[in-house]
Amino acid sequence: MKAKPNPARRIGTGSDSPVRRYFKEVRFRQIRALVELSRHGSFAATAAAMGLAVPSVWQQIRSLEDEYGVQFVVAEGAKVSLTEDGRALVDLAAPLVESFDGLRAMFEERRSTAARTLTVVAPPTMIAGALRRPIIAYRQHHPTVKLVLLDRSSYLARQVIEQDGADLAVMGMAEGDEPMPQFQCLPLTRFAFHLICPANHALLQTRQLTLTGIVNEPLVLAPEESSSHRQIRRVFARAGMAERMNVTMTATNRALLLNYVAIGFGIALGTTAAGVRLPKRAAGETEIVFRDASDLFGHEEVFLVQRKGRFEPDHVRAFRELVIKAFRPES
Repeated sequence: MKAKPNPARRIGTGSDSPVRRYFKEVRFRQIRALVELSRHGSFAATAAAMGLAVPSVWQQIRSLEDEYGVQFVVAEGAKVSLTEDGRALVDLAAPLVESFDGLRAMFEERRSTAARTLTVVAPPTMIAGALRRPIIAYRQHHPTVKLVLLDRSSYLARQVIEQDGADLAVMGMAEGDEPMPQFQCLPLTRFAFHLICPANHALLQTRQLTLTGIVNEPLVLAPEESSSHRQIRRVFARAGMAERMNVTMTATNRALLLNYVAIGFGIALGTTAAGVRLPKRAAGETEIVFRDASDLFGHEEVFLVQRKGRFEPDHVRAFRELVIKAFRPES
């Protein structure tokens, strides 16, 4: 015959007590309390092992009994013993508790051997230019991480990271772009816009550049999805000149863009973010010259973008810190 529970030893006074409300559903700690009690034989020793007060252990056990509707523990003075039901539940639960206790060690072991991937999306000018040193350093110090680089213009890079297709994005943002409230956008740098044309071009002889003088020329620009192209187009649109723009070529590859400027295909507007070497002049070609046009078109703002509120693994943080360091003025 099962022993009757001892009401005098219960903690809490009724079904609406704070304790009963708190322990309405079975929690893992209650199961652990019963298993530990079976090992240590007293509430005091169990409380010490779990880092709890003795009344807390009582609460754990009693709430477990209430949930299952049976008595698991009999207490007579300082002596505590398990009922038949208590021993049956401990037999079932003890392996679960032991497995849970070893979960962290198993996780760390798997994590140390698991292949990790870091995906970074950025415009080709950034991958070829400012990100080159961080990428080299990261591969040297984290050889086991699979580093995946996605070559996308800024607008497409934004779509990739918004769709969780990358861990980090390094991208430009044009004036008037929609904000990204779910992302942390850390400013890295800004690049001035330049007019890029042959040294003998008439625009280089003018004292001051004007939108009117530029809009009449054939333009060689970065792709429409780039932040620089969108910013240039918005500047012309504010001046009522968007329809007059004569874009004869768009090129993701900056070296290709410069080569076509060199042969007189058009003039270019853009930034010097890529740091691409000027093409070697062929016979009959003139030198290419850069002229600051930031008074008209401003700057291209570059940001390091990652989603807010998400756990950042060590291998992601390491690359982020390398990128920030690379863009510091002293670097």
